[in-house]
Amino acid sequence: MIHGGEKQNKCHKLLTVDDDEEMLNIIKTTLEGIEDIEIKVTTASEPELGLELLESDNFDIVLSDHRMPSMSGIELLSIVRKKYPTIIRALITAYSELDLAKDAINRANVDLYIEKPWTRDKIRKDIKNILKSFDTEQSKKIDLEEGNAYLFKEKKPKMIYEIGLERIDSEGEVVIVSRVNRKRFERIYDLESLEVDYYWLSKMAGNKTLDPINLELIADMIIRYYENGGKTVIFDGLESLLKDNSFKRFEGFLDNIVDVVSIEEGIFLTGLDPRTISERELATIEKKMISYSFESG
Repeated sequence: MIHGGEKQNKCHKLLTVDDDEEMLNIIKTTLEGIEDIEIKVTTASEPELGLELLESDNFDIVLSDHRMPSMSGIELLSIVRKKYPTIIRALITAYSELDLAKDAINRANVDLYIEKPWTRDKIRKDIKNILKSFDTEQSKKIDLEEGNAYLFKEKKPKMIYEIGLERIDSEGEVVIVSRVNRKRFERIYDLESLEVDYYWLSKMAGNKTLDPINLELIADMIIRYYENGGKTVIFDGLESLLKDNSFKRFEGFLDNIVDVVSIEEGIFLTGLDPRTISERELATIEKKMISYSFESG
């Protein structure tokens, strides 16, 4: 973060990809000249080279042109999203292509669009602002401790997945219970390359499906997982449980989970949109877990 107008100590690493080498040089010169923030720009003249560079270095942001011969910018950023979900993804696109880019946002989850023709001041402002937001999010980095249950208050389930899936790198496996069906989830995260036991929280019958009204079955599955040595559960769907059960039943379910997490030294991550519950009930839930608020969620 910037304090008192001084330049940050941190140097942000930006990778820009474009088949036009002259444009790459212009972008490099433009962005490395931003005041109050230090940026090191690495260039790649083709997407394949960009992916190689990502494997060998840590970048904060990937800035890609959309129209390239071997791979579009959206295709490239989709790969970046799956392999490096915490990297900022920025796309440069002509105004006539903007609808196409927006239509593909679910594939690449682009964080920033830069329209052609861009100006030096505009691109500097856009990149500076998104990096400042990135720094703010980094400052909220949460160190998870075993034996604890965590509640993330956010309007949409974002941080619960970003932080939860990082556990795969350190622990090798995670159980996910989600209100999103697996096929849709796979469009966001590459589950085939992850050791994930996935359950869909739904009233539809099927394998690996959990009815939100059946709290005993859900609790039994989670408790057995921890008792068998499992470490991390990501649970996205408290709203469904609260909708289909009395608060007293829900509270009993949560107490059982929190207790076993503490005994078995596991980690339980769950999220809740605070707008969907009364202040009194929310306060009751917060007393049982370590709570974080992400207002931009």
